[in-house]
Amino acid sequence: KEEASTRLLTPADLKPKTPEPAKVNISKLIERLRCEVKVYRVRVCEHFKDFDGLRSGSISKSLFQRGLASMQGNHKNLTPSELESLSQYYADPRTPGNVLWVQFEQAIESVMIERNLEKNPHFRVEPNDHITLGSWDDTSGQVSGEKQALARTAIARMEKQIAQRRIMTKPCFQDFDRHNYGYVSASQFAQGLSYLGLESTEPERKALEALYGDSKGINYHKFFEDLDPVAKEPRKYEKNLAEMISHIQFREAGTERLLKKEGCKTVEGVLDKIKENVMKRRIRLLEFFKDYDKLTSGRILKSNFTRALDLCGLNLTVDEIDLLAKEYQSEVVGKEDCIYYHKFNDEIESIFTVKGLEKAPTTQVVQYKITPEYLKNSLATPLQKVYDSVMKHLAQFVKTRRMQLYPMFEDYDKCRNGTVTYSQFRRVLCILCWITDELEFHALEEQYKVRVGGMNVFNYLAFCDDINAIVKEDSNK
Repeated sequence: KEEASTRLLTPADLKPKTPEPAKVNISKLIERLRCEVKVYRVRVCEHFKDFDGLRSGSISKSLFQRGLASMQGNHKNLTPSELESLSQYYADPRTPGNVLWVQFEQAIESVMIERNLEKNPHFRVEPNDHITLGSWDDTSGQVSGEKQALARTAIARMEKQIAQRRIMTKPCFQDFDRHNYGYVSASQFAQGLSYLGLESTEPERKALEALYGDSKGINYHKFFEDLDPVAKEPRKYEKNLAEMISHIQFREAGTERLLKKEGCKTVEGVLDKIKENVMKRRIRLLEFFKDYDKLTSGRILKSNFTRALDLCGLNLTVDEIDLLAKEYQSEVVGKEDCIYYHKFNDEIESIFTVKGLEKAPTTQVVQYKITPEYLKNSLATPLQKVYDSVMKHLAQFVKTRRMQLYPMFEDYDKCRNGTVTYSQFRRVLCILCWITDELEFHALEEQYKVRVGGMNVFNYLAFCDDINAIVKEDSNK
């Protein structure tokens, strides 16, 4: 015994024994760190990459634990058992004593964004708005049933007070939460309830703190979700995506209709169509063609000619463009795929003036007149008879009453473009008690329909002019 008591201590005896790490739930610990990184907006790599000079993704255990301490900052530090568990979980199998910090970074920062999205663009990224500091530490199940019942009673009483007094609850607690983490201390929670006038007893407040509190404090966001819930707006991504897809499908269907649409059969008809469009919109076609003629030769390729016409917005069909291409095709050998766009442009711009007036100053210039759109409407023989009959009836009515038609329609013509909708036209005639027969309405609408803004409307100016012309003709007789 004396020898055992007087034996000298060896270095092995002086070395402190490493305590065995307590059992730690790694998945729960990682989820906690993910929540802290998301809430505090911490970049994990900034705390480890300086220790990895060779960028191998592996550092020693002591440096890894130092980086974890730096990452948490002034917040709650990890316990030694948690540090040891993380070091063992991400241990480097190739280098004993090292830790794979890159794998740890990828696991933690996946809460912010998924990696390699450019390789998988259709991957659905789930929203992370539900992740808060307390989402990993749900202690509501550990609260006794008595405390939960006491807390629910207090919440029910507070709900009635809020509904009666219409209190704005959350701003009072947001003043304590400077960084908008969603947490306040127990004293701040009691002070906020007192300021709002939501009185509660000491046991009730203790029950509320136990129900909504965790290691970070009192989760007042969760408290007000139960006390004063606010309806959350649904996610609009799916709705906007469906609208965008339907819009694209509508445009594609419109393009197909345009390609299948029957256009003019002659070059003269196509030129008249373009002249009317240019006259109405006052556009210069030359500006669209000359960008494709770098050498100013007056010729461009047929593909560029088609592209320029499309940019002009003339809505020509494929057959109409082919007619123009054949009419103005180049006759130069080797240039058969080119178009004389200057010749085509001169023909279109002749609606404004005649080229070369300085050489023939006495030339009489006749202004180009657009054929009204309603005159292009043609009615079938039975419908034409109905139209003639109803126009004579209306002209006789106007002649007898000596009334002005224009003011009746102008009240509905807010844009002053000489058109009204079919329903507005029928409303005026029904007010005047002129006609009520559906066939007569249909005959007038088919004769005076014009296209404005992508929809068919009624040209009341032409209708009134024709009525007045019949009245004047009858008066002269």
